[in-house]
Amino acid sequence: MKYWLLVIALALIPSVVSAQAVKIGFIDIQRVIAESAAGKRAKDRFQAQVKKAEADIQKERIDLERLKADIEKKGPLLKDEERRTLEGDFQKRSVTLQRTMGDYQQDLQQKEREMMGDILKDLEQIVSDLGKAEKFTFIFEKSQILYSDASTDITHRVVETYNSRAKK
Repeated sequence: MKYWLLVIALALIPSVVSAQAVKIGFIDIQRVIAESAAGKRAKDRFQAQVKKAEADIQKERIDLERLKADIEKKGPLLKDEERRTLEGDFQKRSVTLQRTMGDYQQDLQQKEREMMGDILKDLEQIVSDLGKAEKFTFIFEKSQILYSDASTDITHRVVETYNSRAKK
């Protein structure tokens, strides 16, 4: 879809050129996210959530390994009923851990999408304002461009604008 938009935009350039001078720029959204204050804060918040989830999962894994070692060590000495109870508990906790890991993964992906959505919404407004203020005809995202002169890269200006707006 994005490639078709680029093809259509490039097809329109000749008609736009005849009306006025064409000014084209591009931004690297990944670089804006990595270098902007808001992007760094979002990344730090996300990493804190990931570490918490990893710590919770690691704690449960250690408990499960301890339970498995107990079953292997004490299993032959236990009555059949006690051994089955321990093995059943181990199986239930293993399944619960797998589900918890899946839940954490889905939750973290959702939170990442939300954080990136907020940043991208802000970036859309910043790029629009910058494009209007500096009279750009087109501003593209770097991943959609096969080649471009480095002088058309306006990423640093977008980062500066984003950081200055965040301070206000």
